[in-house]
Amino acid sequence: MPDAGEEGDVRPSGVRFRLPAEGAGMGGRQDAPAAPVVEAGVHTPGLMPRHADRVLPVHELIVVQSGVLPIAEDDRRFAVPRDGWVLLRAGRRHCGYDDLDRHTWFYWLCFGAGPAVVDGMESVALQERRTGSVARPDRLRALFEHLLEDQHAGILTPSAAHGYLQLVLAEILLERGATTDPAVASTLGVRAAAFIDDHLTEPELGTARIADALAFNADYLGRAFRDAFGETLTDHIHRLRIDRARMLFRSTDLSIERVVAEVGFGDGRYFRRVFKRRVGLTPGQFQRLHPSAKEPMPEGDIA
Repeated sequence: MPDAGEEGDVRPSGVRFRLPAEGAGMGGRQDAPAAPVVEAGVHTPGLMPRHADRVLPVHELIVVQSGVLPIAEDDRRFAVPRDGWVLLRAGRRHCGYDDLDRHTWFYWLCFGAGPAVVDGMESVALQERRTGSVARPDRLRALFEHLLEDQHAGILTPSAAHGYLQLVLAEILLERGATTDPAVASTLGVRAAAFIDDHLTEPELGTARIADALAFNADYLGRAFRDAFGETLTDHIHRLRIDRARMLFRSTDLSIERVVAEVGFGDGRYFRRVFKRRVGLTPGQFQRLHPSAKEPMPEGDIA
């Protein structure tokens, strides 16, 4: 997170947290309101035993992707589960109150406290509840991935960064019940998605296995899932696996072959085809785009 050099801090190359000069915007204009500084990152599994104990001059949003994050703000404790979020306020003590397990990883996003937060989603978010569940995990994950890619490439302008911030905060404030038409939503589709989340890294995961586990006809299950999520079971599995592969390529030195195994693909050639189709680059090309953003990860520390 924003303390440079903190153990477990995974940040993009060339990006360091900074606050604008007093009275100046991000572009240095003295007559413009100070725009919130936005910086994001990924905290990968196994990089530190417990969340750091510190006080930051900025607000920090954490969205957990796997495991549970035990974290406290002053005297209030949060146990943030997968697809859960917590918003920690600037100027307050943040610390882990228990050890992280080796499976826990999360996105983090920091934004400055100042005049520019008064009229935007920042003000709304800071007045709402402090923790909750993400209504559309895939949508929020995609926002973080695009934000990180722009940040890594050095093309994230202050205006674009603020736009990402508004979208991310709008997503965390979205109520679960507001995202799906009840006439279309399928309990079976939701059950299938939960099963996929629990077994994503297993190479044998597929429509037949999911249907067998839920005791439903595979064709009926496929239709229910499309009704609930607007994509096929296979596309859903591929998208989640490729998202995880991108995270590993960006933040570790694992080989392509190791990443193939870690995300659940049983065939390296098939993984390369799916990756190229979804990302527009080969795995090797994607790795070369972010060489300095990687941190070594001990073997065996990834779920």
